[in-house]
Amino acid sequence: MIFNGIIKWVSGWPDELKFLVLISVTLIITYFSATPVRVVWCLLLFIFYFFSKNEVLWLAFFLSTTDGFAGFFGLYSVVLPILPGLPAVEIAQIYVVLTVIKTIRNNNRTLIFYNKYLQVLFLYLIFMIIWGQLMGLTGGLNVYFRVLKGFIPMLLLYSVPRLFITEDNYYRLFRIVFLIVMVAFAAQIFTLLTGVSPLEATGLIIEEEEETKEFRFFFNASSTLLGLFGALYYLNRKETKALSRILLYAVVFAALAMSVLSATRGWIISCSLIILLTFLFTGIIRTRRILEFAVIAIPLIYWALSNPTISNQLDFAQERLGAMESIAGGDLSAEGTLQRLDFRSQKVLQGWKDNPVFGWGLSDKGYEYGDGHVGNQALLATSGLVGFILMYGFLVYFAWKIVFVYNRSVHRIYDRNSLLVFLFFLGGWFIIHSTSGQQFNYIGMPAQVIPLAVFFSFGAFQYKRSLNLIHGKKI
Repeated sequence: MIFNGIIKWVSGWPDELKFLVLISVTLIITYFSATPVRVVWCLLLFIFYFFSKNEVLWLAFFLSTTDGFAGFFGLYSVVLPILPGLPAVEIAQIYVVLTVIKTIRNNNRTLIFYNKYLQVLFLYLIFMIIWGQLMGLTGGLNVYFRVLKGFIPMLLLYSVPRLFITEDNYYRLFRIVFLIVMVAFAAQIFTLLTGVSPLEATGLIIEEEEETKEFRFFFNASSTLLGLFGALYYLNRKETKALSRILLYAVVFAALAMSVLSATRGWIISCSLIILLTFLFTGIIRTRRILEFAVIAIPLIYWALSNPTISNQLDFAQERLGAMESIAGGDLSAEGTLQRLDFRSQKVLQGWKDNPVFGWGLSDKGYEYGDGHVGNQALLATSGLVGFILMYGFLVYFAWKIVFVYNRSVHRIYDRNSLLVFLFFLGGWFIIHSTSGQQFNYIGMPAQVIPLAVFFSFGAFQYKRSLNLIHGKKI
């Protein structure tokens, strides 16, 4: 009776509170307990998730274990040893497998407009694995384990659309992501002002002092991407209340501020362009909403400019952006600050030219040329011209379907401008892919793939919702 009462009490908590409790307990166990305790806790997490119906909570949780939270966690931080002699596996990898099992068990036949195209991409991925064997993949079992760990997260593109089947699912997920973004922003400000990360401040790691004074921290990049998209999308939904809009503006400001403070040029250009296009072409700019945004932005900008540490970091970011002007003069290295446009790019492109049609696949050469700093070139080298065309064909196909339903919804959908956010965000995302780090690929780690799965799944949901509204059907 007491146990059932506790379960009922906890189930009434808001998702954000459940998330904070879950992530806090996991943080304590991960960093302050012995290995056997961590293993038992990970196994319990899998059991809890498998029998839970709250997909929202668990996707946000497992995203944070691999993408980070408040400066803690991150890639290979929360892991589970599977077999002796093999590297430990991120628990987010096991989560992906469980989502597929739950999807099959639920037998959900959700219609997704890009489903057939996705099947083609999966077939090409399998081809890349076989092709990689023919091209030469040497090493022990751990090498093949690496291939498997790159393949498994892509299954989220199949499972997420079939587990997130209501508008409320996505809205609740984005609410947790907004919390993650704001906490990440606070962690970044803390690190900038104190000179130590939250991990260092707690004494969990000791960083060696470096001579450089450059600050290049960017916490929770994947969550920040999702948060920026979600905030801009819901700002365009007319039913969003004024108080909620202030939170959404705060998330937009935090995402842009984090990219600027990190001095990451691709992210600065991308986030600025996404926000600018959304504000100009979706009707967000209204007198009342400008005032709402000003309530958030003006005090924070004033504080930032008056703080010497933050002001100096802004000057540093401006200098890095200014170095981009040298590219127009023929200096592809941007005064030595951008090797990816000359040295890295040329090396990867040469690898592609040696095997242009199908690339090197998941082979020794494929991994050698799979330099994520040059996303387009790496995609060419690993998947070849065929895989390159198929991948970007998918992005064009997705954008075209959104444009199609947007054009058909004139005078029929009151919040049709929210569809434009998908287009602007995808364009900005491609800028990050082309300048800062590979985002679109046939393989990936959970932190990279989860935003892709949510974005495309949400796009498919809104596409179907818009068609139903156009035809006068109930949602």
